[in-house]
Amino acid sequence: MQNLRLSCFDQAIPNWLNTDITPHIFISKIPGAARLLHLLGRMDEKRFRQHRDGVFAGVRYMNLTKPFPLADGSIENVFCAHVFEHLYRDDAIICARQVHRVLAPGGVFRGTVPDLDYAIDNYSPENPEELLDTVYESTHRNDKNRHQWMYKEGSMTRLLQAAGFEKVARCEYQQGQCADLEKLDNRPEGTLFMEAYR
Repeated sequence: MQNLRLSCFDQAIPNWLNTDITPHIFISKIPGAARLLHLLGRMDEKRFRQHRDGVFAGVRYMNLTKPFPLADGSIENVFCAHVFEHLYRDDAIICARQVHRVLAPGGVFRGTVPDLDYAIDNYSPENPEELLDTVYESTHRNDKNRHQWMYKEGSMTRLLQAAGFEKVARCEYQQGQCADLEKLDNRPEGTLFMEAYR
């Protein structure tokens, strides 16, 4: 049975089905496209090296706001890090329902998001921009990279319950039932770690 990673970008994990919506997936499939974009100044050196090293070759396109192209109950673990805050609320529930659908009985979903409570607790009146940047990610020009919503433990629990999960728990960094957490969890500070069990 497979494990599924949502929105991995350039952090694909071996032995997982790694997905994203980045155009780099399509660029990687066209011979010479990355080199040409690099020569034209449309791709920086770091991203070009990633293409040369095949980083995006193993990433599969999957839009999280549409039905997942996967069979019911076909996945053992689903993982996503700092993804749900980038989805509009209606799209977040669509995604959570799809996660619930594709998970096998006994399967685990681990989702991490910026912790709104942490952001508020660390608010400084002398530096309000730090909180605002955490909440909005306003420095990004592309809408998909901005935050559309923020979560705390209670609101994330309610989202997952609305998607059909009956058992939801807050976890600690690199602790929980999801496989490969030592490879997957990589943002210990200011992150809310949640697991839901099918």
